[in-house]
Amino acid sequence: MGYRDLFTVRPLSFSFSHSEDDADVYLLGVPFDSTTSYRPGTRFGPNSIREALANIEFNSILNGKSLEDVKINDLGNMKSTTNPDVMIDTLGKVMGEVVSRGRLIGVLGGEHLLTLASYNSIKAHRDHGGDVMLIVFDAHLDLRDEFNDCKLNHATYLHRIVEDNGDDGSNVLHIGARGYSKDELEYARSTKVNIIYAKDILLDHGNAIKRFKDLISTYDHLYVSIDLDGIDPAYAKGVGTPEPFGLTPVHMLGFLSSLSGKRLKGFDVVELCPPCDDGSTAILAAKLMLELILLNC
Repeated sequence: MGYRDLFTVRPLSFSFSHSEDDADVYLLGVPFDSTTSYRPGTRFGPNSIREALANIEFNSILNGKSLEDVKINDLGNMKSTTNPDVMIDTLGKVMGEVVSRGRLIGVLGGEHLLTLASYNSIKAHRDHGGDVMLIVFDAHLDLRDEFNDCKLNHATYLHRIVEDNGDDGSNVLHIGARGYSKDELEYARSTKVNIIYAKDILLDHGNAIKRFKDLISTYDHLYVSIDLDGIDPAYAKGVGTPEPFGLTPVHMLGFLSSLSGKRLKGFDVVELCPPCDDGSTAILAAKLMLELILLNC
C-alpha cells in the first residue's frame, strides 16, 4: 500500500480511467480551502473542473491536437483535511510517488497553498537534470511572511517556496500581479523574483510576451501554476479573491502559446470557487488545463 492508497479518494464526478502504467498524464484534486480569507468554497473546485471538462470539446485552440489522443489517469482527490500542515505533508508524499513515474502531473485546487507541496515535490525530483522554473499567473504576489496569524496560507505559499530555495526567487516568474503589500514588493526585489505586472500586460501585451519568452529561455523544465483570479473577474468571477484590472483569456493564450517547445513537468489550476460561479469560470479553467496538457502531449 502506497501513499495514494492512504491519502486519496476517487472523485464522485467525471474522471479519466486509463491505467497508471500507460497514462501520459496524471490528474490529482486537492479539495482544500481552510486558509481562505475572503470567499470560501474552493474545496469544490476539483470536481467542478472535471465536470466542465466532460462537457467541452477536447480540441486545442492553439495547436489542433485533441485530448482524445491523450491517456489520462485521474488519481482522484486528496482526503479531506482542514489542517494546512497535514495537507502539505500528505500531498507532498503522494506527489513524491507520482513524480517518480516521469509523467506530466496536473493538480486541481483548491486554494493556492497546495502549490507549495506540488511544486517542491517536482523540483526535488532531480531526474530532469536541472532547475524547474515556477511560472505563476496570479492577481496577488502571495509573498507575505505571515497572514491571519498563519505562515502556511494561500497568501504566503510563494514566500515559503522562495524561502525554501535559500531566499532566491530568480527561478520564479510571476505574471499578472496587481494586488500586493509593500512588504511583499520589498521581499520580491530582495530575492530577485521576476514579475510581469498586470499593468504592463494590459498596456503593452506584445512587449510582455517578449519579456516572458526571454525569462523562460534558459529553463528547459517548467511548472505552471494558474490562479484563476489572475484573470479579470469579467471572465472569471467564480474565484475566492477577485481583483479587477486582470488578464483576459486572450492574454492567457498568448502566454501559453509561448510555452511551445518547453518541457512542462507539472501544473496546477487553483482558486476556482464554484459557489460564486455561474459555470463559466469552471469552463475556462478546464480549457486552460486542456491547453497545458496538449502543449506537452
